[in-house]
Amino acid sequence: MRNRTEILKNLVLLQDNIENLKIELSKFVWDSELPLYSISIEDFTSVLKRCINNEIDFKILTSWANAIECRDDIEFKNEVLQEIVFEIANPEINGNITKERLQEIVNKLLLKSSI
Repeated sequence: MRNRTEILKNLVLLQDNIENLKIELSKFVWDSELPLYSISIEDFTSVLKRCINNEIDFKILTSWANAIECRDDIEFKNEVLQEIVFEIANPEINGNITKERLQEIVNKLLLKSSI
């Protein structure tokens, strides 16, 4: 059995089926006093680029964002990442995600990380 941190890393990097990862994580308590994995801009943009490049579809991207959105055991390096996750996780509120919008987000994040 994998440990929680390894499962979280696989979830953040989308390196396995989201439903399988959620099942594995359900074996652990929901609350966490400290984050066990921290999402970097590089982690985040790599997943978005996979969607832009048609390696994953928008439905999977939305499920991924929903899976990481409110977890106590995942830390976001900055508030901008949290806002983007909310946007992607909630297309019914924020509008459908497009490849163009994802590319704008990637460009913004890469610019922010180079400052």
